[in-house]
Amino acid sequence: MRTRDFLGNEWDIDCMGCAISNQSMLVPGGFIHKTDHFCVHQDPLVPLPGFLVIASLRHIRSISEVHDSEYNELSALVRSTHHAIKEATKIEYLTIVQEESSIHFHLWFFPWTKEVIEQFGQPTLTKIREIMSEYKKLSVSETQWGELQIIIEKIKTLLIFQ
Repeated sequence: MRTRDFLGNEWDIDCMGCAISNQSMLVPGGFIHKTDHFCVHQDPLVPLPGFLVIASLRHIRSISEVHDSEYNELSALVRSTHHAIKEATKIEYLTIVQEESSIHFHLWFFPWTKEVIEQFGQPTLTKIREIMSEYKKLSVSETQWGELQIIIEKIKTLLIFQ
């Protein structure tokens, strides 16, 4: 599969989740956080500040395939990521989505920024695909990428585990 990230880099990959986890596809801004079993990163296709992904490092499809030994790590990561996004972006609403139709397990953290709400209206799950599609069409200027990098770095500092 050939794909292009929002910075214009092209990647020829079989599974985006595996390519990201083994770093044969580099995500814009790099990993925000990586644990033994999961990684957190900016969605590479959608340049929306705070639109993060938690993906498994091993190739699984569903949260039901997460081993018991991995679950506590995932749970802590979900809570910390949720908090870090809201703190860094100052948003009120955040939607978490997990789709089993994807070939690699990941959670989307969809931020309902002021700009998104102004353009698309109040948060509903049914609007997320449409919004993602619109954001995928955007070409990202150096200024916009700089602003997105600032949010990514801010989230990195807030997502510190002890």
